[in-house]
Amino acid sequence: PMWFFPIAIATGNTVVLKPSEKDPTASLWIAKLWAEAGLPAGGFNVLQGDKTAVDELLTNPKVKSVSFVGSTPIAQYVYATGTAA
Repeated sequence: PMWFFPIAIATGNTVVLKPSEKDPTASLWIAKLWAEAGLPAGGFNVLQGDKTAVDELLTNPKVKSVSFVGSTPIAQYVYATGTAA
């Protein structure tokens, strides 16, 4: 998903990354790098959590777009849940 971030940020969008709950270390490191590079607070966000966090992102009306990288079964869930909202 690394290529999503620069495009979203360059076009004035906020990024919310929900990493694997098994090891979010790389995501937190990337957030730190964005902050050190001068990205304003709130421009790149890491949301840690499980299915509850995912469901909130997928059903929240403030979220206008979702990009997903992962397995086909989870992709189908993301699509079905996000489009039903």
